[in-house]
Amino acid sequence: MIVKQQISLLVGTILLANSPCLAFQSGSRSAGPVGGFTSPATPPQPVLSLPQAFPQQPSPIPVQPSLQQWQSSVGIVTPEGHALAPYSTPLTNTVGTVSPANPNAHTLSQAPNQASSNTSATIPSSSLVDTVFSINDPYSNFTVDHSAWDCLLSRYMVTDAVGINRLRYAAVTPQDRGALKGYLQYLQSVDTRTLNRNEQLAFWFNLYNARTVEIVLENYPIRSIRQVKQKLTDFVGPFDDPGAVTVLGKSLSLNDIESGIVRPVWQDPRIHYGLNCASYGCPNLAPRAWTAVNLDAQLNRAASDYINSNRAVRRGLLGVRVSKIFKWYKDDFGGSDETLLNHLRQYANPTTLQKLQGQRILGYFYDWSLNDGRITRQRLLEPLIR
Repeated sequence: MIVKQQISLLVGTILLANSPCLAFQSGSRSAGPVGGFTSPATPPQPVLSLPQAFPQQPSPIPVQPSLQQWQSSVGIVTPEGHALAPYSTPLTNTVGTVSPANPNAHTLSQAPNQASSNTSATIPSSSLVDTVFSINDPYSNFTVDHSAWDCLLSRYMVTDAVGINRLRYAAVTPQDRGALKGYLQYLQSVDTRTLNRNEQLAFWFNLYNARTVEIVLENYPIRSIRQVKQKLTDFVGPFDDPGAVTVLGKSLSLNDIESGIVRPVWQDPRIHYGLNCASYGCPNLAPRAWTAVNLDAQLNRAASDYINSNRAVRRGLLGVRVSKIFKWYKDDFGGSDETLLNHLRQYANPTTLQKLQGQRILGYFYDWSLNDGRITRQRLLEPLIR
């Protein structure tokens, strides 16, 4: 088993080393966006201060290697390598829940073994899959190297006329598919116990999103990720498929990452804006890799972007309809329509706030179509028909 893992890591490293994405680190870049779309700009993010309240790590854990050190350990170092960005900002190791009255007032809430009361047949309860994933090093300043994922996003993401980030799956080269595989192999070699909480959360966001993109690429062309299924009864796609990734020797599905780790450990409704299921109705796939730096501000921005889009809130004659994300994970948003509406109002701009004013929730909607970046007649008409 160990030999098999080493061979797998070696293959992943070779693929990563041969990717054109390495050239991106020195300034070159491949062809830009297809006509009709624009590359997403990354606006400056405000810096928010978070409380420093950390659980104590029970035992010393070995120092985690960088991507370049990991490559050396399996026998290959790329010519250019991946330089880790300097960690120059103060550590902010907690991402707490947000008070409905004040989005900037954070309180740490952590009860990893407390299961949710969500009784949906398709949405798993929030329950920690293994206590090992609640361990962190609050004083760690190790930064996981997400440069390969950052490169792929920069090369293939486009933003459409209504602000939806799309990925040009059809344009991804075999070399960059190999780079993605190598990046995922690297992530699965990371010992998450050696990371601080913000670094951990960025790690899980990037691992989930990158693996989801790889699953789509492995099955492309498809109209929806729900078409990917191991058996006919997989009505919601590959999210429950076992063995999507292996971290700390634990085989995990995508739902294990979301509901077995991220939801129970962080207990923050904003995590739903960081995970992307490759669908139009989902919160945007982030245009850059998630990082621990300014993570709180990044989450607030992602929440605002989604809530103020028509993928999240639509007004009717007698009330509002909202995304099914808020139905599936209602417990994470307080468990009632009132607490959900309070959450939505926190991040609402004046237009959305007017939609929500004095309203009640009358129904839910969701669009499972693939967040594909191909230009089609339907794509061009979307600003008019949505």
